[in-house]
Amino acid sequence: MSTKLITYTGLLNDIYYRSKEIDTREVIRLVQQARSIPQQLLPFKGIIHVIDYTKRRHVGISGPLKEMIGYVPRDIMDNGLDFVIDIFQKDDFKVYNESIFTCIVEKLKQTSQQQQDELLFSFNYRMKSPGGKWMHLFQQTCYVTDPVTKLPLYNIGMVTDISALKKNNSMVFSIDKKNNGAGFLHAENILTEYYYPDQEESQLSKREREILGRLADGLSSKQVADKLNLSESTIVNHRKNMLKKTNTKNIAELVRYAINKGLI
Repeated sequence: MSTKLITYTGLLNDIYYRSKEIDTREVIRLVQQARSIPQQLLPFKGIIHVIDYTKRRHVGISGPLKEMIGYVPRDIMDNGLDFVIDIFQKDDFKVYNESIFTCIVEKLKQTSQQQQDELLFSFNYRMKSPGGKWMHLFQQTCYVTDPVTKLPLYNIGMVTDISALKKNNSMVFSIDKKNNGAGFLHAENILTEYYYPDQEESQLSKREREILGRLADGLSSKQVADKLNLSESTIVNHRKNMLKKTNTKNIAELVRYAINKGLI
């Protein structure tokens, strides 16, 4: 029997609405937990938020939200998650809703609640400012889940503006495990996936297909570079880009992918 995938909108529509109001002390604890994310290590200021999925809204926002994306906290908190979804770039939201969030839920369901605190989920997306400008945002988040279903009840995280650094519209999603006592910088990467809401960005260029064909013939990067009169570092960079575009881990997987897709 296949397992039903939980999308973001599916969770919001189906999750149990508890009758009790959220405990203020609980919100404070969650915000304090979010503050442990080392935003000072990032080049831009970030905001910290707490989302209660059972209420379909943010219950806590801290930081320079208006300075960063143009909204005041009340815009977000009073209008609920439907407002946030509305200003989410639609192609990015489709990827988040159907791919990234389903992956997050599956990982949480596979992990004991005691170990869920060790997981840090990161992804980027575009969101529209009040003036109509698309902002590239990067989010790091963790979750508090229901003890029975392990479905997310709260989202605690930090969002920062990376527009100055982002050169394309690709989305990168990663799961990291924080090593106890080792700090965030020593987290172990569990998964990294690349998504391309703009399909053209995921297509291999003519040069990339040419290099891939040579690699499929068994040539090394240096040999390919010599044949094409390119530097070895250029070939290595093309290899890295092709692995990202195809979500493959090595050249063998990349070649199999290209053969299955009829690229070579």
